[in-house]
Amino acid sequence: MINIFEPNVTQSSVALLEKVFESKWLGRGHYVSEFENRLSETLRVSSSNLHTISCCTDAIFGIFEILDIQPGQEVIIPSISFPAIGSAVISAKLKPRIVDIDLNTGNIDLTRVADILSANTAAIFVTHYGGIPVDINKLRQLVGPNVYILEDAACAFGTYVDGVACGTEGDFGCWSFDAMKLLTCGEGAGIFLSDSMNMQRAKEYFYLGLPVQSKSGIDRQTIDTRWWEYQLNTPGRRSMFTNINAAIGLPQFDKLEDNLGRRQTIRNHYCKTLDRVGVNYLMQSNPNVSYSNYFFTIMTNKRDSLAAFLKEKQIYSTFRYYPLHLITLFESYAEDCSSATNFSNLALNIPIHHSLSDSDISRISETLQEFYL
Repeated sequence: MINIFEPNVTQSSVALLEKVFESKWLGRGHYVSEFENRLSETLRVSSSNLHTISCCTDAIFGIFEILDIQPGQEVIIPSISFPAIGSAVISAKLKPRIVDIDLNTGNIDLTRVADILSANTAAIFVTHYGGIPVDINKLRQLVGPNVYILEDAACAFGTYVDGVACGTEGDFGCWSFDAMKLLTCGEGAGIFLSDSMNMQRAKEYFYLGLPVQSKSGIDRQTIDTRWWEYQLNTPGRRSMFTNINAAIGLPQFDKLEDNLGRRQTIRNHYCKTLDRVGVNYLMQSNPNVSYSNYFFTIMTNKRDSLAAFLKEKQIYSTFRYYPLHLITLFESYAEDCSSATNFSNLALNIPIHHSLSDSDISRISETLQEFYL
């Protein structure tokens, strides 16, 4: 079976893991700091605006604990979203306003945002669908300076708009480093906060509420009689990115450009095949954008039969993300989302990961051609 996603962990990561094990310091430490420095270079932002934690879902739930949003206020989200976003809004005792998408991108329809924007709108949480960026500058002009713009950039690591990394234009952004992503650490996430005070709150919240400058017991034992005593600034949880995660991911920074280039090559190959047989797919035509190519999305009214045919040929495909407005938990919060419904009936994500061999790519293209011809 050709997988829809597949991690690419090399011997360099294995060798670095051995060093971590030899150090006997498996938690947050030197390798995490090195990872965050490499991350800040890659994303072209200050390391003081970045932090790493255990997963993107923690980031999505945590941001509503970190920001000063009052219960009952509204958060606008697109129907095509990672489901944790809807759950996080409800868990924070906020009101989701689920809006429709642009059928051409899979991203939030900004005209629908304009229709429901109100004095009770506290935030808007957008998803950059498969690495296709939402126009954050246009969104900021629309919502004004007092509405938080939160970016789910989990699939957009490697997407840049005019040289600016997706996830760094709003007030908050998050990237996933799980086993399926462009850069995998087994699990983990990076978060961006534009405001330094919010970043301090985030660091405290994600480490039990301990003050950011607190030293560990080992460091304090030489200066304190009771080095095991501590105080908390806030309630918090423990969401840790460790040396183990960092060791898996660090060597992959050196391969990022090559891997992004490989994905673009695969995309070009698919585009030529689909153009030959007259099948639509999500376009990526903005010359000012470098795309992550996390998804390659075919748009076809034969979606279900195509998925079954690919499966029969041992090629796994899928659809991300099932619309929130069609999930019972969220349906009462939804506006008219007819485009999202249509999208969910047409869109199919096929393999585009950089571990695909040339023969895999040819096999997928030939199978697509066989189905349509």
